Amino acid sequence: MKKVLAALAFAVMVTACGSQNPSNRSWTETNVLGVVGVDFPATISASQSLPLTVRYSETCVQSNEKISVISRTASELRLSATATYLRRDPPPACPAVYIEKTLEYTDPGTPARSTPFEVIVNGKSYGTIAIR
Repeated sequence: MKKVLAALAFAVMVTACGSQNPSNRSWTETNVLGVVGVDFPATISASQSLPLTVRYSETCVQSNEKISVISRTASELRLSATATYLRRDPPPACPAVYIEKTLEYTDPGTPARSTPFEVIVNGKSYGTIAIR
C-alpha cells in the first residue's frame, strides 16, 4: 500500500508541473499592427489639437496595442502602431473572423503645423491635412 501511495504522490507531483513537452513553448514579441486606415480632419489650424483615429485589424494573439510618436515636425507626424503578440509552438487555432478596432491619438499642435501636414503611420502615408 505504501508503494501505491508513493507512486500516486510522485505522479501527482510530475503532472502538477504541467506538460513537459518542449514543443509547447510560448513567448511574446512586439510587431507592427495591421493598420487598415487613419481618420483625421481635412483641415485644422496650425496649433489646434489634432485628433487621430488609427483603425487596425485584430488577431487572436495580440495585446497591449499602442501608438508611439517616432517624429514630429511642422510638416509631418510619424507614428508607430504596435502590439505585443503571443507566439506559441505549435500556433493556436484562430477563428476566421475579421475584427477591426481603433486606437486614439491626439497631436498637441506644437510645433505649429505648416501646410500640407502629412500623417504617416508605420511608414505609410495616410494623407495630408490642410492648415488654415
